[in-house]
Amino acid sequence: MSLAFTLFRRFEFSAAHQLSRPGPEGRLHGHNYAAWLGVTGPVRPDSGQITPAADLDAIVTSLKQRYDYCHLNQRLSAEPTALNLARAVWKEAGPRMAMPVQLVSTEIQEEAGEAARFTPTEATQMIYGEFAAAHRTHAPRLSGAENLKLYGKCNNPAGHGHNYQVELYLPPAAHLPPGLWAEFDHRNLSSDIPDLRGRNVVTETIAELLARRVPEARRVRVWETTDFFAEYDPHDSRRPYRLGRRWRFRAAHKLYQSILTPEENVRRYGACAATSEPHGHTYHLEATLAGTLAPETETVYDLGQLDQLGSDILQELDYTYLDGDEAVFTLENIARRLWQRFAERVGPALSAVRVGDGPQQYCVTRLNP
Repeated sequence: MSLAFTLFRRFEFSAAHQLSRPGPEGRLHGHNYAAWLGVTGPVRPDSGQITPAADLDAIVTSLKQRYDYCHLNQRLSAEPTALNLARAVWKEAGPRMAMPVQLVSTEIQEEAGEAARFTPTEATQMIYGEFAAAHRTHAPRLSGAENLKLYGKCNNPAGHGHNYQVELYLPPAAHLPPGLWAEFDHRNLSSDIPDLRGRNVVTETIAELLARRVPEARRVRVWETTDFFAEYDPHDSRRPYRLGRRWRFRAAHKLYQSILTPEENVRRYGACAATSEPHGHTYHLEATLAGTLAPETETVYDLGQLDQLGSDILQELDYTYLDGDEAVFTLENIARRLWQRFAERVGPALSAVRVGDGPQQYCVTRLNP
C-alpha cells in the first residue's frame, strides 16, 4: 500500500464577533484565533514537497489579511461560530489549491474557547476538558511480580496522579452531559469509579469510559502527559484504540538546491531557503499505534517498549546534519523515513507518523485507505 501525506499550516488572527446567545457571548467581544489548513497530494520527487511553500504562503497571507483585526459578523453571512468560520475558510481556500494538491481540512480554535474542524465529509466541534486524578497501573490478570516488572513505580498500591487533558470530537449539535468532569476530578480512578474497578486503569480504558459517558462522541483523546495520549474511536470496529507518543530530536538541514536560482529556491522552500547555509530545528515527532486491547494488560502496546523503540529510531537523527541519501530533507521526506523505521519495528500496528519543525507546520503520514 502507498503512503498518504498531509501537510498542516497554521496562521493566527485577532477578531471581534457577537453571537446570538444569552450571556456574555451575546455581547460584542473578541478572540485570538489559531487556524490550520490541511492539504494533501503526491510528494514531488524533485522537491520532496506536496506543494511549493510560496503557493501555500500566498493563501495563508490572503486569509490572514481578510480576517485579522476585523468584525466577523460583517465578514460572514452566517453566525460567526468557530464551525461557521472553519466552513468559510474552507470555501475561500479550497478553490485556490492547484491540482493535484487538495484541501482536506480547516480548523479554527478560539483561544481558551470554541474549536471546530471542517472537512468535505463532516463538520466537527472539539470540546476540551481536564481533570486531576489518581490511579494505579495494575493489570488484574497478571501476578504481582509481573505487574511490578511491567509498570515499576506506577504499580505502587498507593497510586499516583496526573493532570489529564481531554479532547472530545462531537457532531455540531451535541452537548456534554452535566457533571462529566466532576465525576473524575480529584478522584482515585481505580477505586472511586465503579466502571473502572477490576480493570487496569490505563489511559486507553479511561478514553473508552469517557466515550461511553458521551455516546455522541466520534472520538475521544486523553492526554496523560504532554507527550503521551490514548484515543478511543467507537466507530472503528477493527482498531478502536490508539496510543500516541511524542519525542523531540534536534537536527540541521539545508533546503537549497544548487541547480535552482535563489528565487526559485525561495519559492519552493520559503524561509528555509533564504540562505544556502545549513540551518536547524527542534523537530517534534509523534507516532500513533492502533489496535485492540491485549487481554492481559488492557493496553494497545507496551509503553516501555514504545519508548525504547522511539529512542532507538531517533539515534540516527538526533543531533545530526540531515544530508546524504535523501534528495531533500523536507518534512514530507523526514516523515516518510520515520514511517519506514517505525513500520519495520511495529508492523501493521502503526497508524500515523507526525513530524513538525516548529509551531507553524507539521506533516502527517499514514497508509492510503
